[in-house]
Amino acid sequence: MKSAGLEMTIGNSSKEKSEKNTFFVINIYGAQLYEKPALDSKLIKRISVGEKIVAEHILETKQSIHIGEGFQLHGHFVEVKNQVGSGFIHSSDLTTFRPRLEPIYNGIIIPDFKGKLIHKSTDKRIEKFNDKPFEIEEDITTYDHIIHTYTDFADCFEKTYLYKYMTLHEVYHQLPVHDPKIDVNSKGNFILMPEFLEKKDNQYIFKGIGITRSIAIIENEDGQFLITSLDCP
Repeated sequence: MKSAGLEMTIGNSSKEKSEKNTFFVINIYGAQLYEKPALDSKLIKRISVGEKIVAEHILETKQSIHIGEGFQLHGHFVEVKNQVGSGFIHSSDLTTFRPRLEPIYNGIIIPDFKGKLIHKSTDKRIEKFNDKPFEIEEDITTYDHIIHTYTDFADCFEKTYLYKYMTLHEVYHQLPVHDPKIDVNSKGNFILMPEFLEKKDNQYIFKGIGITRSIAIIENEDGQFLITSLDCP
């Protein structure tokens, strides 16, 4: 799987341009299309998640999407001139591989990047907590692009998603996808994004929603990212 690092040059042939400069909107809320290559420029529209984007030009920028203290999404500006409109998109809203779009609730669609199922296994073991033995059951599911682990701790359960060679902004936009929380109100139906709290060492920590006590993105020593969440009903 290719990461969402963007090419800085445009190929001469239409085939090369399509292969190297075709992207898809990964932001669950849509990608913002700006009039100029600047985050304070006029917002033209939002482009829906999963929409195909073909870059005319890619422009370097020092502007980043600010999520919170110590957490920014870096990228470039991608100039587009096609069916979605003409303008500029910050590349942190884009990815280089096509997602499978999955409708989950009235008008809400999530992008699924897992890929094909490769292998499933279950592991059982005994661990001690407060000097008492507990049986731990762990289900591991391997997909093309993700390794999902579900661990049952009797009263609570932990879910982890290890992403193979994905960038931080791609993983960040997956936070509301695996266990979506929906807000239904008079203005419509909305999927909720966990609120960023703080960065500690190699962890980006978010506030839990509902029964989810904690959520974090962890950068491993090999540079790969892991989403972990702990649910306690």
